[in-house]
Amino acid sequence: MTSEMKAEKISPRLLRTKQAAVYLGLSVRTIRNLAQQGQLPYVSEGNGSPWRFDLKDLERYIETHKIS
Repeated sequence: MTSEMKAEKISPRLLRTKQAAVYLGLSVRTIRNLAQQGQLPYVSEGNGSPWRFDLKDLERYIETHKIS
């Protein structure tokens, strides 16, 4: 197996805002609002770079908002 083939099987851990919205079933606007309110952590390189959302944080958001 070549390194290129291995790279294809790796899933990204950081998702863009739209991807995070789809993952959580929320709108992009809601994701941005949650991030700005400090309710959803995000990664940014600064200088206007796009926000990235860690899958682990998205999973944590789901777990903390479950109602049983």
